[in-house]
Amino acid sequence: MDFVCAMGDNLPLLTMVKSREIDDEPISLSEESKNLLNTLSSLCSFYTVDDFVGFIFSEKFRNLVESPSPWIIFEIGMYLDHQKNMQLIVSSDKIMLVDNVGCGWNNGAFESSDKKEISREMKSWCEMVFEPNSRFE
Repeated sequence: MDFVCAMGDNLPLLTMVKSREIDDEPISLSEESKNLLNTLSSLCSFYTVDDFVGFIFSEKFRNLVESPSPWIIFEIGMYLDHQKNMQLIVSSDKIMLVDNVGCGWNNGAFESSDKKEISREMKSWCEMVFEPNSRFE
């Protein structure tokens, strides 16, 4: 399912930004990964869930977060309503999504390493929190 922000809008669906570091930055972080981290310290946007999932499964992103235990947390949000957001916590073998909205999605968290499962659950979360008529309230 594709989402459209509003009738006729050609706006992004999701945003992503570095939230905080929960452990030391890996010593082995390459210059390319440091540049990506610098970019992700500013708000980045994605037009579809599939674009977002493609990015978090990309080699560049995986190189950035590749670590036995998570060291960084990202915030994923709805472009038109940044109060509707979740945390993205990644390690070398899993991706965890934690709902910050309390919308009843998946008991608040989902963990997987499967691209299709992540995409399905992200779309489900978006459906639950996306309310175009209430976004400006």
